[in-house]
Amino acid sequence: MAILNIDEVASDKTWVQLNVSGEIDLDTVNSLRSRLEEVEGRGIHRLILDFTETSYVNSSALAVLVKFAERFREHEGGIALVQVNQRVKLVFEMLGLLVFFKFFDSVDAAKAALSE
Repeated sequence: MAILNIDEVASDKTWVQLNVSGEIDLDTVNSLRSRLEEVEGRGIHRLILDFTETSYVNSSALAVLVKFAERFREHEGGIALVQVNQRVKLVFEMLGLLVFFKFFDSVDAAKAALSE
């Protein structure tokens, strides 16, 4: 069974940073969905997901991320992905989803981009 941890490590009134570690698959995607719903419920539409410790995502995880990316964009926000490893990024690329997200090497760069 896959293990997923999603920890809020920083936030203010306009953005939240979540560190995601483990695998996002059919067993864990509901945890991701719940966290994103919770962030959205707080009226926050700018999200930084640090994937430094994320080892795997499947298509159900990407479907959830796309859904929330679109919803956040409707409110002038978005989702920034940080430190996505090549294996995970390849899944985004294979499904043609690179256009839905911005990828960054650092949290600071992601924060700066979401502030624009």
